[in-house]
Parts: sequence; C-alpha cells; structure tokens
Amino acid sequence: MLKIFMLITLISMHFSMAQTLNINLSGKYETKQNIEYTLAQTPNEAVSQLEGREWFKDKKSFSSPKYTNHAYWARIKVKNLLNTSQTYYFKSENQFTYLIDYYLVKNKKVVTHTRDGSISKNHNRAFNSNHMLFTLDMEANAEAEVYFRIRNYNKINIDFELVTQDYLLDFYQTYNLIEGLYFGGMMLMVFYNLFLYFLFRISAYIYYILYAFWLSVYFIGLFGFAERYFSSYTNVFYISSGAFFVFLTLFIQSILDLKNKLPEVHKFLNLFIGYFILTTLLNVYCLKMELFIYAQLLFNLFFLLLAVYAITIIATTYYLAFYHKDKIARFYSIIWSLLALMGILLPLQYLNIINIDIPADYIFQFLTLVEILFFSFILAHNINIIEDEKKKHENMLVQQNKLASMGEVIGMIAHQWRQPLSEINGVILNMDMDYRKKELEANKFNNYLDKLENITAYMSETINDFIDYFKHDKKVEEFSISELIKGTLNLISSTNKKNIKITYKKHPEIILNSYRSELIQSLLIVINNAIDACNIQDKTKSPEIIIFVVPTKTHTIIGIKDNGSGIPNDIIDKIYDPYFTTKHKSKGTGLGLYILKMIIEQGIQGKIEILSTEKHTTCKLFLPNSVTIRDTIKE
Repeated sequence: MLKIFMLITLISMHFSMAQTLNINLSGKYETKQNIEYTLAQTPNEAVSQLEGREWFKDKKSFSSPKYTNHAYWARIKVKNLLNTSQTYYFKSENQFTYLIDYYLVKNKKVVTHTRDGSISKNHNRAFNSNHMLFTLDMEANAEAEVYFRIRNYNKINIDFELVTQDYLLDFYQTYNLIEGLYFGGMMLMVFYNLFLYFLFRISAYIYYILYAFWLSVYFIGLFGFAERYFSSYTNVFYISSGAFFVFLTLFIQSILDLKNKLPEVHKFLNLFIGYFILTTLLNVYCLKMELFIYAQLLFNLFFLLLAVYAITIIATTYYLAFYHKDKIARFYSIIWSLLALMGILLPLQYLNIINIDIPADYIFQFLTLVEILFFSFILAHNINIIEDEKKKHENMLVQQNKLASMGEVIGMIAHQWRQPLSEINGVILNMDMDYRKKELEANKFNNYLDKLENITAYMSETINDFIDYFKHDKKVEEFSISELIKGTLNLISSTNKKNIKITYKKHPEIILNSYRSELIQSLLIVINNAIDACNIQDKTKSPEIIIFVVPTKTHTIIGIKDNGSGIPNDIIDKIYDPYFTTKHKSKGTGLGLYILKMIIEQGIQGKIEILSTEKHTTCKLFLPNSVTIRDTIKE
C-alpha cells in the first residue's frame, strides 16, 4: 500500500513539474506548458538564491493581496535537439510591464542578464522591437535554464514565445503593416472629425476626437510602441487607460442626448467620469511609488466596475434604439455589444479568471477601428440629414416671412387698385352721360373702351406682380432686370407713405436666368429697410433712395443706396443674425436680412455687400447671370 501511495505521489509530482522545452526546426514555440513560477523573497533576489525553492505551474499560490508587492520568478528549461548552434528570442508583448530581469543560466552559471520594462527599457533590443525580446543562444545539443524576475500586477500573466530570427522578420513585416493601417486609420478619422467639429461646432465631435486620440495612445502603450518611441512619457500611457473612458462617456452623453432623454442615466455616467479620473490618477501614483498592493486593488476595482459601466451603456443604447427609435443608438447597440464583450474578456484574461486562447487585445483593437470608421460614415450621413432639415427650416422662414406680410400685401393691392377702380368708375360715368345725351359716337365709344382696356391691363399687371411674389414653385426663369425692379417698385409704392424719392437709374437691357420670386422678395426686404431708414432720419435732409444696376461678365450687381440713418459700427456684424433687430417689436421680426442672406448666398449662389457711413448706406446684391438649378424643397 505504501509503495502504491509513493508511486502515485511520484507520478503526480512528475506531471505537476513543467516539461523541458525541446527546440528543433520549428520557427515558433509556445511556453505555457514549460513555464513554472515561484515567489521572490526580495525585490532584488539573485538566481543563486533559488536553490531548493519550490516551483509551481501557476501563480495561484501567491496571487493573494498580501503578496502583491513581491516580485515573482518564471523559469523555463530549454534543450536544443539540433546538431547546430541556434539563436532564438523570447518574445513578450509589454502590456505595461513594470520590470523584467532576464537571466540565461548554463551549467549553473548566469551567462546573460538583460533588464527591460517600462521603468528600465532595454535600448539594445533586437530589431529595435516594440516587444520585449530576450536573446537565447543555444549550442548544439545543449541544455539551459532561463529565469525571469518580474515586477508587475501579479495576477496578470506575462506570456512568452520562443521564436527564430526568420520568424520574427516575417512577423514584424505583417505586424507593422497591420498596426500602421490601424494607427493611420485612427489618425485620419481624428483629423476628419476635427474638420467636422470646426465646420459644425457640435460638442460630440470634440469628445469623439479626444476619445479616439486617447484610445490610440492606450494601444500605443499596450502593444509596446510607447517603450520604443516614447520611453520618457510612460505616465502618459498609464493615464490613457482612464482618459479614453472619460471622453467616451462624454461622447455617449452628447451623441445620445442623455441629458434630455435619460437624465438619470446621464447623472449616473457622471459618477463614472469622476471615478475614472480618480482611479487613474491614484493608479499612476501607486505605480510611481511602487505601491503594488494598492495598484492591484485599484486594478481589480477598476475592472469590476467596468462591467457595470459596460452593462449600463449597452442597456441604454438598446433602450433608445428600440423604444425611442434612435438610429444612432441602434447602430451603437450592436457595435458596443461586441466591444463590451471583448473589453470584458481582456480583464478576465489578465486576472486569470478565464483561459481562452484568443487574441482579445487585437480583436478589441480591430473593433474600435471599425466603430470609429462606421461612426464617421454615420456622421457624414447625418450631415446630409441636417442640411436637408436646415433647408426645410430656411424655406419655412422664407414662407413665414411672406405670410407675416400678408396683411400688408392686401393693403398694397387695395392701394394699387383704388385709383384704377376710380378711373374705371369715371370712364363708365362719362359713357353713361354721353349715352343719355345721345353723344356716344363710335369713335368716342372706342376711346372709352381703349381706356378701360389700359386700366384693366395695369390692374392685371399688378396682380401678376403679386403672383410672382407669392409663387411657391421655385423655378429658374428668364426675365428682364428692369421688369423685375419696376414690378417690385409697383408693389412697394403703398408702403412709401411719406413719398420718399426713389430714383431708378437707367442701364442697358439685362436678361437674367434666376429665381424671380425670391429676387422680388430680396428687393422688397432691402428697399423697405431703406424706406425705414429714411423715415427716421433728420427732417432737414431730403430723403432719397437710388437704385442702380451694374453688369459684369459673370454677375449683375443691383445696388440700393439711401441717405437715411446709417448702421452703427458696433452692430453691423450682427445684422444678418436671425431675430436681431433695432426696430420696435411691433415693426420688425429681425428675420429680413437673415432671409436676404439665405436667398442670395445659398439659394441664388450670389453675394451681399453692405457698406454704411453716417450719411449713406449701400446694399449691393451680386447676382449670377445664370443660376445653376438647385434641388427644391417640397412645401
């Protein structure tokens, strides 16, 4: 019985001990089955002090918090089965590793010692690699032991691969290409969204830019580029892990409009922002002071609450997507679900809670790039939607401006028709008198009819002018500038109650291809403003409005000059702002010049120039001789 027990014990000890790594012609070797661990008694413990130490297949026996400030040892036994000498490399991705001391032991003597990590970078890395590489020179049929003394979060596994030089050359060609595409894509999206921010000034864009920037910084540190190119800025890369969460949260709050749609969730996420900032700063301090026990506690707490954070974000996006029919939330509910899955897998792998042999780091990196690319495309699509909404809103303002002046227009029609109707009444009265006196001869009757025809033609022309003004179908028409201006002056005569002198200077006949109705509205706005300015000027002056036309090769300039009260310098930059007015509320809405700018610059692709002094104000409308037909908005 005793023999059986001893046999079982020996067998279990055999399988509990790590196997020797046998190397032959393969280019890559995994070391998980060959690595064993033991706890370091002091931070600077030497290899010679490990004699008789008990080794374990994992770090569970010393992963409790009381051992957090201790370094630990990892050992791999290697045997070269080839009849030739070979050079190999132990490769490890940094993952913010604090410090690794590498010892190559042959015949119980240390023949190589290399130190690397975030606080003591090896500046002589092979291939100038961003990964930690430790050289292993093996003679033919020789055996050796390698030791790694590691200072890091003790629960995080630091995996090593043994690879050949040829393998590394092939690996880095592919690796650098993929990472170059990733970081190049990230930078392009950062500049693209920065351009959109300056274009639209939407706060979500700036949050997204900072999120993408800090996420890139995080991956630069995670995949070792920090140690390769920015070894003096280690703390920046520690900060990045919290910074990108802060700006991601701000972006989510902004793009989903949580403050208005879900105010309680908005407040809850504010708590996470404070938490991310606080834990990140504390973590940097603990690492700087080598307080690993506290850094480990912060690390565990960070990833524990990160799961709560991820569930909150995913639940919020699904709620908005399917209950509020939010298209942006619908997209993010899918992409963020995948990101959250990978984001949770990362800490679970780091903490050895699960052991899944998938490159979660790289999958997470790829998904973040996909998310940023898709979001940029969504923004581009939303810009078109915003532009359409803007056009509809502007068109509505134009029509509201016309409808608001409906009473005034009816007054114009009454004023325009009062005199012709009186004339018609007079002609009919004369005809009746001549008829009764039997003096209505054929010639005289024809003269009366001609006069009536002229009067009704004038009335018909007046109606046409008003119809042109109220047209809803925005079509490019061919018309004469003089007819346009005369028709506008005909409409405006009733508003010129003080009979301010309006002089229309002669010019060559000019034909335009443009939007007749909108140009009439534009001229009405400018001339009415000129009349208002002349009405409030000093009575000693002789108020006058001069209209002139200047043709050029590409444009026709219509100028309206008045000698009324000028525009003060302190407000001239505000005159195009919507709802800005210097008139009493009962006389002005502040939309006139805003609509004028909208019609001329956006609708007709022209330009407005207003120059003002104390004595004169001149408004020039630069109208293209031919307007490109634009998409019309349905009323």
